[in-house]
Amino acid sequence: MQELRETDPRTIGPYRVLGRLGSGGMGEVYFAEARGGPRLAVKVVRAEHAEDRTFRARFRHEVRAAQSVGGAGTYTARVVDADTEAERPWMATEFVAGPNLRDAVLDGGPLPGDAVRLLAAALGEALAAIHAKGLVHRDLKPSNILLASDGPRVIDFGIVRALEGTALTRTGVVVGSVGYVSPEQIRNGARVGPACDVFSLGAVLAYAAGGREPFGEGQDSVVLLRILTGDVDLSAVPKADLPLVESCLRDDPGARPTPADVVAATGHTARSLREGLRAGWYTPGAPRRPAASDGGERWIPEHGSGERESRVEYVAPMTVTDVPQAAEPAPRAPSRRRLLGALAGGAAVVAAGGLGGRLLLRDASDGTRRATAGASSSGTPDAPRVGWQYKVDGLGGKRGPCAALSPDGKRLYVGGKDGSLHAVGLNGLKVWQTALGGEVMSPLATADGVYCLLFDGQEGASKLCALSHTGKVRWTRSFAAANSQVPVASGRLVLVSYGGTSDAGGVRAFAPDGSVRWTTSTGAAPTSEPLVADGVVYVGTFGDEAWALDAASGKRLWTARVGLDTGRPTPVGKTLVVGSGGEQPLHGIGLSGKSLWNRRDDELGGSRYLTWVAFGGLAVTASDYQLVALDPADGSTAWTFLPGGEGSQYSDPTVSGDTVYLRQGSMLYGVDRRGERTWQKRAEGGASLGTQSPVVHDNRIYSATADGITALAL
Repeated sequence: MQELRETDPRTIGPYRVLGRLGSGGMGEVYFAEARGGPRLAVKVVRAEHAEDRTFRARFRHEVRAAQSVGGAGTYTARVVDADTEAERPWMATEFVAGPNLRDAVLDGGPLPGDAVRLLAAALGEALAAIHAKGLVHRDLKPSNILLASDGPRVIDFGIVRALEGTALTRTGVVVGSVGYVSPEQIRNGARVGPACDVFSLGAVLAYAAGGREPFGEGQDSVVLLRILTGDVDLSAVPKADLPLVESCLRDDPGARPTPADVVAATGHTARSLREGLRAGWYTPGAPRRPAASDGGERWIPEHGSGERESRVEYVAPMTVTDVPQAAEPAPRAPSRRRLLGALAGGAAVVAAGGLGGRLLLRDASDGTRRATAGASSSGTPDAPRVGWQYKVDGLGGKRGPCAALSPDGKRLYVGGKDGSLHAVGLNGLKVWQTALGGEVMSPLATADGVYCLLFDGQEGASKLCALSHTGKVRWTRSFAAANSQVPVASGRLVLVSYGGTSDAGGVRAFAPDGSVRWTTSTGAAPTSEPLVADGVVYVGTFGDEAWALDAASGKRLWTARVGLDTGRPTPVGKTLVVGSGGEQPLHGIGLSGKSLWNRRDDELGGSRYLTWVAFGGLAVTASDYQLVALDPADGSTAWTFLPGGEGSQYSDPTVSGDTVYLRQGSMLYGVDRRGERTWQKRAEGGASLGTQSPVVHDNRIYSATADGITALAL
C-alpha cells in the first residue's frame, strides 16, 4: 500500500481512506473501509472527466449497470457503492486481497499450465456474466485482473464506456489499453462488442502463459499496427496453451470463441473450477507474500493498477479506417512507414480502393453462375442474377439494412467504407458511384431520392446527404446525429436522431428539399435512430425513457420510464417491446406508454442494441448465438432457434412473408413461425463485422459480407 499524500482525501463518502492503491487515466484508486464494515477499493474520477457532462451521464448509467454484475461464482469484483453526483464521482468495489496478474507475472514469472487453464475458465465465466447484463468490458488487461486465493476477479467493467464520445476523446480515439485492444477497436467504424473482450482475453492468456507482451513493446503506434497486421509473438506460450490463445486472437470477431467456448476448451466445469481455485493456485512453489491476519496489515499490490506508467485506462489518440488485406492487393496501398506515421500523428488512414463493383463469378456446386470479371462502371441493370458479390471495401456503419432497394425494385443502393454511395443493378453491375467524403452508412431510398448518413467515427453520424436516383447530390446537412445510423422515412419526411452528447438531443424531420419540418427535444439524447409506425415516432433515450411523438408535427404524445439507456421501442400488436441495460433489461409497454411487464432473460441478456422485429405475433431478436422469440403479452420466451454455430458475428433479423431471416457468420438461415429452420445457404465473402440485416426481394436475398454484399436465390 502506498502512503497518502497531503492532497489525498481522508474520507470518500462514508469511507475512511487508509492508503493509495494506484492511479491511471480514469482517476485515483484508494484503499478504504467502512465503519465496522468491509474494506473496499474506491476509484475517484479525475477532475477533467468530472467536468465533462457526457462523461458524467455515461458514468452514471454504466455504474448502475455494473452494480448488477458480481457476486459468488462470477469472478468479478462486485460494485458495492458509488456516488455519481459528487464533485468528483467515485465508485467502490469489494477489495480483493492479492496481486494483479501483471504484478504476479513480473514478480514470479509465467503461470504454470494448470493455473493458466484455471485462469482462462474463470475469466470466461466473468466475461459471460458481464455480457449477460448487456455490458462489454472494453479494457480487459492483466492489471484489471486481481488474483485472490479463491480465484481471479475482473475489475473496472462497465465504466470504460463512459470515456467514449466525451469531449476528451471525441476526435478519433480508441478507448482501451495498448497491447490488449482488438483490431476492430482500432479500426474506425467497427462495433465494439463481446468479441472484443475475447480478443483481449487471448492477449491476457498469452501474457500469463508466456510472461511477456504478445504484441511486444515500444511506441503505442507500433504496437497498434502489430495488432492490426496480426504481428503477434507467441513463441513463449507453451504448446498446450497455443490453440486456445490463437483462437481468441483471430482477426475476424465472428471466428473467435464465445466466453462459454473458452470455458469448455479448458475442460473445466463450474464444480472443477471451484475445486481447483484454492490458496496458491497460481503460484505453486513460488514465494508467498505474508498472509493477512485479523487486525494486522494486509498486503496490497505495489505496482498500481495500470500498464506501463500505471495507467488504469488508456486512450489511444488515433483512428484507422481500414488496412489493406494481403489477399486483396489494391493499387497504391499505403506503405508501412506511411501507415506508422499516420498512426503516430492521429490521422485517418484509408486503404487505397479500386475494388468497388468487382464481381466474383465462378461455377458453383449448386449450379449458379458467379461472375469472373470486373464490372463496368457504366453497366445497366439488365436481367436479374444471383450468385454475385459486390465489393465496396466493406459496408459502412454497424447496423441497418445491408442495402436499400429503389422504389421500383430494380436497383440496390449500398453504402461503403470507401466514402461512396453505390448504385448496383440486379445483375450485380455498378450503375454509378458518388463520393461523399465519409463512410456511408445504410441508405434509405424513397420516391424523392436516396438518403444516407456519414459515420462520425463514434456511434452516430456527422452529415445527412440527399441524392437523386441518378447519383447527383441534391443537398447535405451537417449536424451531430446521436447514435443514428439509418435515416427513417415517415411519409415524405426523413427522420434522424440528433445530439452532440448523451445528455441532450432529440428527433429531427427533414422535408425532401432539405428544410427542417420539425425538431423535438427528448432531453437526454436518443440511443439510436427512431422507428415510425401508424403515424407515431418511437425512440429510446439515455435518460432511461421511451418517447412517442406525432410523426406529422413532432408533438410529444407520451414518455415512459423504462430501463438503463432505453433502446428503440418496436410495436408488436398492442405492445411496444424494448431492450435496455440494468437488472431487468426486457420490457413491454402499452401503446399509451403504460408499463406492462419487465423481466430478465439470462440466456438472451439485454441492451439498447437489441433490434426487434414483429413476426407471427411475436417479438423476435438475435443475439450472438441464437434467435429468440418473445410473447409480447408477458415477455415469456415462445421459442429459440440455434444456428449452426459459426461464431458470434450475427445479423439483425429480417421478416419476409412467413419467414424470418438472419445471418450467423457466413451462413444465412430462414426460420418459420414455429422457430424451425426452413432454409439455409452460405454466402461468400466472409462474415460482416456489423449486424446489417439481409434484404429480401423477388425471390432473392442480399446479405452483408466482410467487404460488401452477396446476392443469393431463395
